[in-house]
Amino acid sequence: MDESASSLPGRCTDIVTQKRKKGRVSLFVEGSFLDGFHRAVIEKAGISKGDLISEERYRELRRLDRQHQLNDQIYRWLAVRNHSSGEIIKKSLAKGYTIEEARCALGPFTEKGYLNDASFAEIFSREKKDRYGWGPAKIRQALAQKGVKKQYIDSALENSFTETALIDALEQAALSAAKRLMRTEPGLKRRKKLADFLIRRGFPGHTVMEKCDELLKKLENEEL
Repeated sequence: MDESASSLPGRCTDIVTQKRKKGRVSLFVEGSFLDGFHRAVIEKAGISKGDLISEERYRELRRLDRQHQLNDQIYRWLAVRNHSSGEIIKKSLAKGYTIEEARCALGPFTEKGYLNDASFAEIFSREKKDRYGWGPAKIRQALAQKGVKKQYIDSALENSFTETALIDALEQAALSAAKRLMRTEPGLKRRKKLADFLIRRGFPGHTVMEKCDELLKKLENEEL
């Protein structure tokens, strides 16, 4: 325990609203400042003037306050965009929270539906396919890096890339590279450049090889 707890146990003599930090209060024990907490933490713990503050009670207040601050931070992250649970844990660790604190914080957000990895994977997969021309392999890698479980990734990709949708996405990705592609010498070099591009985008190699000539012919005809 740090120096703040050196006077404990002791009686709470005052709870004062902090002027510069909205929602936070200063807790005084035996007339001396002990620590600052969010008002909601003090209210949840039922602390009032005259209460005995032991070292154990102080540790619990500190724990609750850190959890409250982390919850506020998670709300701010989610207000910007959807996140996977893995992303929230990674960002929490970067902020100095422990893995236990991060995992504990996930519960209420998951229960309320604010965090849903299955839904996140579905939305992410559709967006990357439709807006950015990514193939399934690239999407799978990105979701795995975000800590999404394999079962959710598999389901999202199965829904996003039906047989027809895969071919449509492959064609759209090829079209997006048409201008650069047509600057390449016709023949094998152009074919290789298209195939390499589509594979880097995450499309299956066997599908790329099967459709490459057809796609290349379509692009060249449109150029004419």
